[in-house]
Amino acid sequence: MVAGPSYEIVAECHRLQNLGADAVGMSTVPEVIVARHCGLRVFGFSLITNKVIMDYESQGKASLEEILEAGKQAAQRLGQFVSILTASIPLPGHTS
Repeated sequence: MVAGPSYEIVAECHRLQNLGADAVGMSTVPEVIVARHCGLRVFGFSLITNKVIMDYESQGKASLEEILEAGKQAAQRLGQFVSILTASIPLPGHTS
């Protein structure tokens, strides 16, 4: 996890890779910490929206447009996933 909202820098990406990370997130952990502190149960998932830049010489860069487009392309599938997931969670006090 890196503090956001900001894009990862090359040095952070190399450090995280050396630590064994396969993906980088900047917005799930703080919310989970607060929710758990409040006694809430948490299920989280993330949408990976861009590739990190691992080379200082690279011409590529992360962009807001790339991230928004990835979200737009995944919106319907994610909506279906969340609908199926939430429908399978039993409500407290209800038996089926």
